[in-house]
Amino acid sequence: MRTTVRLDEDLMRQVKEYAARKNRTVTSIMEDSLRQLLERERRDAVDGPRADLIVFSGDGLHVGIDLDDRSTWAEDAEAEDAEHFRAVDHVDA
Repeated sequence: MRTTVRLDEDLMRQVKEYAARKNRTVTSIMEDSLRQLLERERRDAVDGPRADLIVFSGDGLHVGIDLDDRSTWAEDAEAEDAEHFRAVDHVDA
């Protein structure tokens, strides 16, 4: 089946260069890209959005931390969250 697709000229130039470097056709690059997009969309619809899981290690709670008493850990947790988000914002900038 023959279909006409109109693409941004700069994008098309990049795709052609990529295809040449990989010794592939533009069609094969576009087909693979579209398959990946559709698969990712399907996974997101089934599994929901992906999230990074933050894992901590160590030997337990710090001295003076009582999980039942928010006042012993809330300030440190909020400061750590703020630091994490500042780092993420910096990377995205």
